[in-house]
Amino acid sequence: MKTKLFLLFCLLAFMAGSTLYAQHSAQAVFSIEGTYDASGFLELVKEKTSCRIAYKESDLKNSRRVLLDYQKKPLDVILKDASEKYGLLFVKHGNQLIVKKRKLLLSVSKEQSAPVAKDTVRSFYMQEVVKTAPRIDKPRNPQMGMTVMDDNAIRNVPTLLGEPDVIKALQLQPGVSAGTEGFAGMFVRGGENDENLFLIDGCSIYHTNHLGGLFSPFNANAVSHLTFYKSAFPARYGGRLSSVTDLSMKSGDYESWHGNFTMGLTSANVSFSGPLVKDQTSLFVALRRSWLELVSVPALAIINASKKKSGEKVIAGYNFTDFNLKLSHRLRRFGTLSLLGYYGHDRLKMGEHRFSNDGEDTDPYFHKNENRLGWGNMLTSLRWHLPINTLFAYNMKASYTRYQSDFRKTVETVSGREGKNGYENNGSRTESRNAIHDLSVDASLAFIPSDRTIIRLGTQYTHHRYTPEEEIQESTSLPSGNGDNESRVIANEWNAYLEGDLEVFHWLRFNAGMHGSFFRVEGKQYQVFEPRVSADFRLSPVVSLKAGYARMSQFVQQVSDNYISLPTDYWLPITRNFSPLTSDQFSAGIYVSPDKKYTFSVEGYYKKMDHLLEYRDDYKDLQVTSWEDRLTSGSGRAYGADFQAEADFGKLHGFIGYGLMWSDRLFADQNGGKRFPSKYDNRHKVTLSATWKCSERVELNAGWVFMTGNRVTLSLENYSYPDGYPTNIVPSYPHKDEEMLDYYAGKNNVRLPAYHRLDVGINIYRSLRRGRTGIWNVSLYNAYSRMNPIMIEKNNQKQSMDGTPLAPRFRQFALFPIIPSVSYTYKF
Repeated sequence: MKTKLFLLFCLLAFMAGSTLYAQHSAQAVFSIEGTYDASGFLELVKEKTSCRIAYKESDLKNSRRVLLDYQKKPLDVILKDASEKYGLLFVKHGNQLIVKKRKLLLSVSKEQSAPVAKDTVRSFYMQEVVKTAPRIDKPRNPQMGMTVMDDNAIRNVPTLLGEPDVIKALQLQPGVSAGTEGFAGMFVRGGENDENLFLIDGCSIYHTNHLGGLFSPFNANAVSHLTFYKSAFPARYGGRLSSVTDLSMKSGDYESWHGNFTMGLTSANVSFSGPLVKDQTSLFVALRRSWLELVSVPALAIINASKKKSGEKVIAGYNFTDFNLKLSHRLRRFGTLSLLGYYGHDRLKMGEHRFSNDGEDTDPYFHKNENRLGWGNMLTSLRWHLPINTLFAYNMKASYTRYQSDFRKTVETVSGREGKNGYENNGSRTESRNAIHDLSVDASLAFIPSDRTIIRLGTQYTHHRYTPEEEIQESTSLPSGNGDNESRVIANEWNAYLEGDLEVFHWLRFNAGMHGSFFRVEGKQYQVFEPRVSADFRLSPVVSLKAGYARMSQFVQQVSDNYISLPTDYWLPITRNFSPLTSDQFSAGIYVSPDKKYTFSVEGYYKKMDHLLEYRDDYKDLQVTSWEDRLTSGSGRAYGADFQAEADFGKLHGFIGYGLMWSDRLFADQNGGKRFPSKYDNRHKVTLSATWKCSERVELNAGWVFMTGNRVTLSLENYSYPDGYPTNIVPSYPHKDEEMLDYYAGKNNVRLPAYHRLDVGINIYRSLRRGRTGIWNVSLYNAYSRMNPIMIEKNNQKQSMDGTPLAPRFRQFALFPIIPSVSYTYKF
């Protein structure tokens, strides 16, 4: 009852506030002088008014330069006059400015005149068929820890093997640890890799990498822009503890067909966009596939030809595929219907064959040992976006998400001749699966009564079917199917939220709300209420003070004891024995923007995490059948500060970031119940990134990263027990003939050497016939070839070949030296 009264009170308070402050707004005046094309004019309007401008690039292409002279004129007057000069239609909807070609809007409905033209533009806005400029006014936005990147910003980050990578672009942010070099890990403010929520047009997906993270599952050619949150999360998001990455996929063009084709060192990428029915139905399709087999198959054929005489054959191969589709249909005054499809899959095989040669005077022999691993995501959704009137917008979506990993091991041995004495044919097959199936329905409503007020509310129901650990074992010595072990968990989840963004005074703006989650599993129901609030205090026109608090919860976790995210790591739901994971994060900061070219920010945070799950220290020695018995629950904390300075001079822009971080864990069944640092307790992180468009044809980009090394658990001492286990640790290494045990001072007790590297790249643009463009990209990953260690191995060999006693030795392993890459993109 108290919860219902609280939610009702919030709703009434927001509605009353919006009505009051809508009457308080005054009309501002602006001055604009000079000669500008349409793009330059809109950029100037954005700088002077802080409006969010939505447009299609094709509508502004080849616009003529016009002389403008407005002295202290209201924005409505300026836009009305500029509309005639540029042949564009401008409609201001709250803080959103919609830009569209006049002829396209007027052709939507021949019966509508001026009042209905407004509805037509509103329809375009509600149907989201225009491109929204992603740049935000950070000092004026109450949201902290938020980053917005468009597709160009993602492509301009030099990466391993030249593949544009969404996650590696986000790894540059302060407070984000990258994990193991080259892999797509994200450890945000002391969190784990599975505590990051990834949304594709509002639909969540799970495993987010190809080949352990060497490649991103998100095709950069299919991404319009993304919004990344690491603190003060808006109430409309939930389900993960540490971060939210909301990706907006590209929509099809309603006017003309175009596309691009990219060929890199490891994969090829093609995308198309255009109308199926002009101005009514559009299609966007993107396909990416690796082509490493073209190199590996001939190489393996040569290797196996040389090994055939010795009766050996190597089995190896890898490929990945991902596919994006978005089909949008305008229903005129009934909004837009959109169908979204995503498919990503990896296939890896490894093994060997051993056999006798035909010429040998012995019984035939054949041995096969093959391992095959497949994993991937599949997503489909149907969304209806309906404009109700100028104040309300309604969304409804139904979606299905599936994640699955499948590992198969096949062993077969055949010896002798069938039908004769001594013939043997033995074989076994072991298969293990981990899968998640989600069926979801959600609805949301946005209420925008004025420029200063936005209210959002929504609800979502999701039916989960988890298969944490399914094993199938077959053997020629056992009946078919014997040894099956399948454990499925069915869960139902319901979420609801209420969120308001309100400018109370010109110096105070806040975003506040409540997110509620109900999770029912194995007959037990969990209820979690997550308050969220963030506020912006305008101390002066150029200085803002921000503060925020957010509680988050999580009902599924990927438990791993590896240093990279592997598809064999199981996704495990909470059960009646484990409570939902929760986090409470407090943050505060100051933002300074002396002009539009510079932004400086400092943000401090403290995060407390509870009910975290990890494997017990002795889980490999436990004789248990249930995966729950191998886990232990504990807590964690993280605190630190993020510093960032951004500059934008037009052709030259970039940022400098610094993160100061602490992160630790406390588990009753780990490290003897004592607190220990987390694996990615990276104390310091420095990032420099810059892009310089030195001419119309050449663009340079560079990035440098320094980070304190990751932590590993390593034995630095050994001890013996010739007469039983000693009570005191032997400080020196025992004699070669004595047994030696590793002594571990604590979990994650050793820090790897500091990590740093420089990446550089160049884009060369070339104009081709018929408006087409060719782009060459050449980049260097790890330009000065710093061999950054990813692990340390201890060798406990007690004596050398000549019998000389040896003390344990340590070796560092690194993966990536300097790696050049080149790719070519053809836009048509």
